[in-house]
Amino acid sequence: MTRLAVTLLAIVGLLLACAGLFVALAVGLPALGLNPYGRNPLDETLRALAFAATLYAVGAALLAIAIRWIRDNGGSQRVRGLSAVGGLIVVLIVVMSVWQAVLGYWTNIPVLLFFMIGIFAPIALGGWGWGRQLDPRARS
Repeated sequence: MTRLAVTLLAIVGLLLACAGLFVALAVGLPALGLNPYGRNPLDETLRALAFAATLYAVGAALLAIAIRWIRDNGGSQRVRGLSAVGGLIVVLIVVMSVWQAVLGYWTNIPVLLFFMIGIFAPIALGGWGWGRQLDPRARS
């Protein structure tokens, strides 16, 4: 039951982090002048970016906490399997970046990197072993 709750917590965190990244991208591109249809007023842009940062921070924290719990209570074998899947996803993103470059869509590559870093950073922080782990010793 606890594992299901932590998995749902990770999924909610992932969705919140993705929503924050989408809102930041949707509001940030017009603010940078990369939208040919116009810009938003400054106060609306700042409010939306603050909302996006809040969504991302809460989602990333939930995701990192859930990954940390899974790493600590689920054993190290499952995290090693996740790192192989993460490597596969990175290879897929590199292939997609090369494909977008060949097609001439150069602006899609930074967007892809933005999402890749934004999603994998909390996962890496949660899975990283901070500090030295003490081995359990047999008591005599």
